[in-house]
Amino acid sequence: MLGYPYWPRPAGALEDFAAAHSLDALVVVGRCDMVLWARGRYLRYHPNAAALRIINLTRGHGDALADLMQLKPGDRVLDCTCGLGADAMSAAHCVGEQGHVLALEASPLLALFTRRGMAHYEHPTTAAITHAMRRVHINNERYQDLLPSLADNSFDAVYFDPMFSHTIDLANGLDLVRNFAQAGGPSPDDIAQARRVARRCVIMKDRMPGHALSELGFSLIKKSRRFGYGRIDCTTP
Repeated sequence: MLGYPYWPRPAGALEDFAAAHSLDALVVVGRCDMVLWARGRYLRYHPNAAALRIINLTRGHGDALADLMQLKPGDRVLDCTCGLGADAMSAAHCVGEQGHVLALEASPLLALFTRRGMAHYEHPTTAAITHAMRRVHINNERYQDLLPSLADNSFDAVYFDPMFSHTIDLANGLDLVRNFAQAGGPSPDDIAQARRVARRCVIMKDRMPGHALSELGFSLIKKSRRFGYGRIDCTTP
């Protein structure tokens, strides 16, 4: 499917096997899971921060991104930069069974890893997390290619979290995503297409002080010490 060479699982350490074959990373496929390995570190699929966000939502608390998008049941959301899908999962919980969340991931490996993880992971205590994962539709596709083909106002909200704004989280291994993901952010033409596609708004995340947001015409509407969110309002709902 991915076009990568296949080897049976070596008996020794993966580090030795990778060094012998001059490999920077490995995909280890078992009976029940898929593990990404790079430079001695492992990443198994887990909802990570999305789990806490959904638990908070079930308790009646807000979610920063959902609030910025003004999400409600039945909404349609396009996540242009899926990664491990935390934002897409939280959005899927908010829009419910009548809504639709499409998440795009340009990396074939990450798309497969996240799609497989969302399809098989079962949260041990909170069914709402599992249900939200199952409702996310993941396409291995570049937003640069898909956006021009979409109809006007076909989604309520369009979201970008480019690779330059992802955090490095040594505890959860999320920095390994950088080894497999495709870096870079949207161009002015991409944002113009997103504005055409979005009925309500386009949201983008950026590192502070938010140079990319300013260059692309976003209004900075929420910020912390490290990150900021920008919004472009589209047709009023």
